[in-house]
Amino acid sequence: MSNSAFLILDLQNDICSLDGTFHKNGLDASLSLKIVPHIVDMIYFCKKENIPVIAVQMSVLENAKKDAIGLGIYKKMIPFIEKEGLRDNSWGHDLLDEIKNVDYKIKRWTMSAFYHTELARHLSALRVNKLILSGFTTNGIVETTAREAASRNYQLVTLSDCISSYSETLHLSSLTNLNNFSDVLSSKKFQENFEREKF
Repeated sequence: MSNSAFLILDLQNDICSLDGTFHKNGLDASLSLKIVPHIVDMIYFCKKENIPVIAVQMSVLENAKKDAIGLGIYKKMIPFIEKEGLRDNSWGHDLLDEIKNVDYKIKRWTMSAFYHTELARHLSALRVNKLILSGFTTNGIVETTAREAASRNYQLVTLSDCISSYSETLHLSSLTNLNNFSDVLSSKKFQENFEREKF
């Protein structure tokens, strides 16, 4: 019998909102909007079925002078993050307004939802052995988290209508990769399967 958790990856204002830092710096956040209703529906489903909902939030650490520190590869990937975006206790760091009733929030500092975060501790305490993945972007945090989870022997489900990317080409490419080590299906199909397997 599997014990599941629903992961919501990076559904934050700075990353997904049209008023966010990423969109203002040329990354088309509009492609994130189509997945939000499906994720909201999944949250309601998980609450009904007592499946914990865990939100992972990309975070930027600052020193006492409010300078961004510890950015690593992000200095090259998204250089604008040195000056603005994803600071703790800011609107941009917060989850989208639609993403409510989350049970746990995990800050991440690198490209990984596992490395130097409390995610593994939470999953262990909850005795989770199956992860249901959603988030933005497919080719970024979603695929990275899926690969790391697979290497830790978690069962994986990726919800195809709950993930997206700034690039449709990269999204589709990552979906192909994810099919190799994750069950990829729609949120509606997942819910139908879950209901059927209860009996």
